[in-house]
Amino acid sequence: MITGLEVTRVEADRKVSEAIGNMKFNINFEEVKVEKDNVTVGFTFTAVYEGAGAKEIGQLKITGNVLSKENKKDADEITSTWKEKKTLPLRYAEDVINLLNFECGARGTLVAYSIGFAAPLPLSRAKLEPTA
Repeated sequence: MITGLEVTRVEADRKVSEAIGNMKFNINFEEVKVEKDNVTVGFTFTAVYEGAGAKEIGQLKITGNVLSKENKKDADEITSTWKEKKTLPLRYAEDVINLLNFECGARGTLVAYSIGFAAPLPLSRAKLEPTA
């Protein structure tokens, strides 16, 4: 169960004063620490703003940690999946991604507005499925 979110760094830059034509979102999991039932997932959320011709005109980046408490079985699965594949189990990853889309969108809104960008709000809920 996700219990919290720590934001440790927020960055925004605007390279060109041009109209925004598109936004691309990316979430990277940087590290995973598991201590008993406490799980910490380090992340970087990036919103890239593009103008005409998919030219990058700036970006917003939020870095931090997602905190959760998990039962032993789930904590062990998170640990083994991270060690083997450098990813998270699908069910857990889906919850983390949806939390980050909401929280980083909300927290990044004021920063984005301060440099003339639209709010970094992904419009759809993530639904992950296993690959073949």
